[in-house]
Amino acid sequence: MSTALPARFPDCRVLIVEDVLPLSIQYRAHAKALGVETVVAASAAEAQREVAKGPWHAALVDINLPDGSGFEVMQWLLRRWPACAVIVVTGEDSMDNAVRAAHAGAMDFLEKPVDPDRLQITLRNGLQAARLAQQVEALAPTQRERFHSFVGRSAAMQSVYRMIETVAASRAPVFIHGESGTGKELAAEAIHACSARAKAPLVTLNCAAIPKDLIESELFGHIKGAFTGATADRNGAFLEADGGTLFLDEIAELDINVQAKLLRALQTGEVRRLGENRARTVDARIVCASHRDLYEQVRLGRLREDLFYRLYVVPIELPALRERGEDVLLIAQAMLEKYAREDGKGFRGFSDEAQARLVAHTWPGNVRELINVIRAVVALHDGATVEADMLPPLQARAAAEALASPVTRPAPAAPSMPVAEAASANPQALPAREGTLRIRPLAEVEREAIQQALQAFGGNITHAARALGINASTIHRKMARWDGAGTVLGE
Repeated sequence: MSTALPARFPDCRVLIVEDVLPLSIQYRAHAKALGVETVVAASAAEAQREVAKGPWHAALVDINLPDGSGFEVMQWLLRRWPACAVIVVTGEDSMDNAVRAAHAGAMDFLEKPVDPDRLQITLRNGLQAARLAQQVEALAPTQRERFHSFVGRSAAMQSVYRMIETVAASRAPVFIHGESGTGKELAAEAIHACSARAKAPLVTLNCAAIPKDLIESELFGHIKGAFTGATADRNGAFLEADGGTLFLDEIAELDINVQAKLLRALQTGEVRRLGENRARTVDARIVCASHRDLYEQVRLGRLREDLFYRLYVVPIELPALRERGEDVLLIAQAMLEKYAREDGKGFRGFSDEAQARLVAHTWPGNVRELINVIRAVVALHDGATVEADMLPPLQARAAAEALASPVTRPAPAAPSMPVAEAASANPQALPAREGTLRIRPLAEVEREAIQQALQAFGGNITHAARALGINASTIHRKMARWDGAGTVLGE
């Protein structure tokens, strides 16, 4: 039989992310035995730089890195190189880590010390899968610039399109994650449109936009007289979506008391309207979305762990606009044509300088921000070409970082305080000399900076870490040390 995998892969590249030198040397030797080119990164920052220098066909990634988490490295790799076979290697024998790695897209999970034979077999399987993915990609039709309401032909979006088409045929719950403005609702609409339920209703419920005392009624409905103001019978989102799809946007904002009832409805397939004794069977495909880190929400007790595992079955990660390359120009052109047609303007394209400014901006508000910029340009100007001076100042990113980090703006002057009073208020915070501002402990300043960043970004640790120029895992570690010593602002 000729089912044996190839012994060598001279056309493939493997990234090894490991901070322990003897181990990285060992892994590199095993990888080189397969004929591949290998590159070693000893930190998360180094790995991030190497990710951009791909292509990468496989990666061995340690979870615990000196400056971050291997899960972050996984995200960078799979966003940029979706076909890369990621093999997680860790010294922690943790089922939670194994489950998290699988959900994040890892091909396999190896425990240290790694058995050499298993490592080589796993790596060979991963390289073979990557090679087959390349061959399929080569035979695939031309990359799509449009997919339902999405515009973009970047590799990251092609992966999203394929994932949506694949999961649409299933009944499994889908969880869509992405920064605000990346198009999570568009993804839910595309999943519904690609499914066999397309002719049935798609019902959208934004859990963050509904008052706490009304969310249960919005989900499950009520009968007349169930509560003050219930003047007529009303079906909730579940019953409205029967036979179709129910999209629960910003699921992490759902009240913890309602989460238990949502979990029961998902487990039994039955809902009961408020004030009604009879349960009704409902067949609704569940799609959820959030811009928050759900693992962190579970850790903080804001999301039930059992509900998390019920909803987080098939994850789809929507890339930020800054990670989509020239998709910025494709979206801008599509929006320009749309709004110029609606407003009767003559715009047909962008000047080279205007294009350069659009591509250079980091788009913290993602596609939503870009659409608003183009809408403003068309409303305020006219002509055949959008010039650079027609674009509004693209400084939102800098402003957000200034708000998040106290280092970037002058601190307000502290009220004068006698030395003895300052010492009694905080024995560690003595002034350098009488009459000057007191010197605060570095740990106190650091904590305040992190708290302000979290508050500025609504508790989103990923965004706060990016604004502060540190890794999200650094914030996680510091918050763990703070437990019991006070709460974080914004929680």
